[in-house]
This record gives sequence, structure tokens and C-alpha cells, in this order.
Amino acid sequence: MGVAALFGTTGTALAKAPAGTDSLAAGAVRLLVGGAALCLIAGRRLSMWRRHRAALGVGAIGVAVYQLGFFDATQRTGVAMATVITIAVSPLASRLIGAFRHRPAPAPLWYLAAVMIGIGLVLLIGDGSDRLETDTVGIVAAVLAGASYALYTEAGSTAIGAGADSTSTMALLFFGGGLLASPLLFVRDLAWLGEGRGLIVMAWLALVTLTIAYVAFGWGLRTLAPTTVVMLTLLEPAVAAVLAVTFLDERLSTVGWIGAGLVLAAMPLAALSARTTVRT
Repeated sequence: MGVAALFGTTGTALAKAPAGTDSLAAGAVRLLVGGAALCLIAGRRLSMWRRHRAALGVGAIGVAVYQLGFFDATQRTGVAMATVITIAVSPLASRLIGAFRHRPAPAPLWYLAAVMIGIGLVLLIGDGSDRLETDTVGIVAAVLAGASYALYTEAGSTAIGAGADSTSTMALLFFGGGLLASPLLFVRDLAWLGEGRGLIVMAWLALVTLTIAYVAFGWGLRTLAPTTVVMLTLLEPAVAAVLAVTFLDERLSTVGWIGAGLVLAAMPLAALSARTTVRT
């Protein structure tokens, strides 16, 4: 849950970066810096990549698409909306991946939580405004981010389940994703990194919400199924929404808040589902 709370600060932190900050460039820099720090922590354990290169390659692609899609969505639709859509889509995508891989079905409570998420997502996006017309690209970016989040979680879990070290796995996924996204740094504006506030924001995004958070995230993948891990990150939209309303003056319609509330209400069910899965 603490990891999810850290994740929930990313959108607001990006919004507090200097004016003119490029979201795609920020995403690429975050992956490179945070991933490099994870590599330093992992050290010699990184040599395991040869035995798990297929899963790590797929995961790195997922990381790159997730990061760029999510940061782009936050700038287009707002932090609260982008975060809730991303996190609402991810457990549904995770279950589809699990079914494709013939993984055992989750506990029954998971399905109730999934239904609540689905209804909440519909209400959130179709909140009676013209959002679908004006924010289509941002909504699509958030949906892609959610699906990609599920993909790299699955890939990381596969590598760890096959004996890979969890911290090394996260390091290779995120630094690999950063390398895939790095060509953007040659064509996007990086002037904002020359400002003190830009450096502070990037330090938070890369070292706290990525390096520190994903060490703990990797530990979680040692004992829990990817579907369960994804569901337990549902605290993230709650944190993101509170921060966006408090510090960014964002607003959702009444229908939108009902949708977000349904997503958040699924969190206790996800926790109960996790305990049931561990027992069985």
C-alpha cells in the first residue's frame, strides 16, 4: 500500500515541474535515472539477465509504453482522471493476460471488484461532459498505460518466479525501458532540467517514486500473483485524486466522482482477495 501511495504522487509532481516541461522527455529521463539507480543497487546480480531475457525484453517494452503514455495522459486529461483510468484498466488487463497464460482464476471477490472497477471507469470517462470528444488522445494514452502496466508486472513476475532476483528484475525492466525511450531526448525540449525545481521534481520522480518504490514492488511480486499486485495498487488513484484537488485545483463532475469512488471502493475487496489467494 505504501508503494501505491508513492505512485500516486507522480502526476502531481510532474504538474509542479517548471512551465514548459515536456512530459515525454520527463518520462524518458525518469526511467533512465531511476533505472540506473536500481542497477547500482542490484550490482553483480544483473548478470542474471541472460537467463530471463525474453521476459525482461517484453517487460521493458511495457515499461516504456506505460511511462510515456501515463505522463502524456496526465498533461492531456489531468492527474486525477489519468491516474484513475490507468489503474482501473490495469487489473482487467492483468486478468486477461493471466487467462491467456492459463494461470488459475483469482478468488471470487476479485470478480466483484473488477465489476465495480468497470462500472466506475464508464462513469468516470462518460461523466456527462464532452471529455470523450476533447480528451480522446489522453484517454487512449491512459488506457494504453494501464494495459502496459499489467504487461510489465506480468513479465517481472514471470522472471522472478523463474528464480530471478527481484531488485535486478526491476532494474533491468526500467533501465531497459529508459533505453527504449531515450531517442526522445534528442528531439524533445530538455531546458526545464536546467532549473532547480526541474531537478528537484526529477529527483523525486526517479529516485523516490521509481527506485525506492520498485524495490518494494519487486518484493511483492515474490509472493503474490501479478493480478493481485496490480489490484493492490488501487490506493494510487485515491492519493492522486486528493493531491490533484488539493494542489492542482482539478475538478471532476458528480458522476465522475461516483465513478472514482466505485474504483476506490474495490480496494478492500482486492485486499481480501489477496489474502484468500495466499492461503490457497
